[in-house]
Amino acid sequence: MATRAPKEKRRNSEKRKEKSREAARCRRSKESEIFTDMANLLPVPASLSSQLDKASIMRLTIAFLKAQSLLGNSVQELCSMWNEEKCSMADACWPQALGGLLLALSSEGDIIYLTENVTQQLGLPQMDLIGQSIYDYCHPCDHDELREVLSLRPDGDLTRSFFLRLKSTITAKGRSNNNLKAASYKVMNCSGRIVLATASARNTYSQERAFDEEDDLLTEDDLELEAKAPTSHFLVMVGDPIPHPSNIEMPLDSYTFLTKHTLDMKYTYVDEKIYEFLGYTSEDLEGQSAYQLHHAQDNESILKSYKTSGGRTSPAGSQ
Repeated sequence: MATRAPKEKRRNSEKRKEKSREAARCRRSKESEIFTDMANLLPVPASLSSQLDKASIMRLTIAFLKAQSLLGNSVQELCSMWNEEKCSMADACWPQALGGLLLALSSEGDIIYLTENVTQQLGLPQMDLIGQSIYDYCHPCDHDELREVLSLRPDGDLTRSFFLRLKSTITAKGRSNNNLKAASYKVMNCSGRIVLATASARNTYSQERAFDEEDDLLTEDDLELEAKAPTSHFLVMVGDPIPHPSNIEMPLDSYTFLTKHTLDMKYTYVDEKIYEFLGYTSEDLEGQSAYQLHHAQDNESILKSYKTSGGRTSPAGSQ
């Protein structure tokens, strides 16, 4: 009897272990099925969704849900007005028309969407960035300014315009080295606006400001309502890359002209294209100071630009 009891216990223990292993396999199988279903629901190509790991699926799913909160019913309304051919044509044309990147950030700084041309601009894959924090990819010295940009301002102004240095793996020869640790920084000129996420906040904002001349301001009630929401607002912006001053042979678009200055901001070189925009010739401006041309009310913004742009330009660009 004494010898049978330990054998019986061992058999029972092995049965329990086998049941536990079987239950674990069943849980893993169900978990894999759930993640596969989630991946198939993501708006990404099937060839890409099949290669995503579980962490990436969760990251992209959370970003997609936040994007849904940002867009609301606007996508369905747009699709109801346009047929499939028009939508396909727009999808093909508008990224090229932008010239830069379209980014949507949550109030916490999470990248909930950015356009595919980020690979051409920064050398980074789109799917690797969506769901990540923008703070992991921008210059540490820009973090404080970015937090201020992402927060709601006491004056209620929703428009945003600022410079941001983002990591770029593109080398001087135009190739991507795919090494984020060796990445340099590319300066982006970002402009956009804060978009309210909650439907109640949008309605309050639109109703109270429908007949207000200053329709870009939020009331105190709006700010209080926004503060209570978990992801109360988003920043939607376009980031245009600024060519490095030392690379002046880079072709500029038709809406950009180049000038060079001494350290006291006197013109030493003026692009002939400036005549199309301002009516000056290069002879009119060479030797003159840029300070003589800007509006007096722009003094504060120019001063702020000087204080916040340290290290973003090369001295070679100011010769």
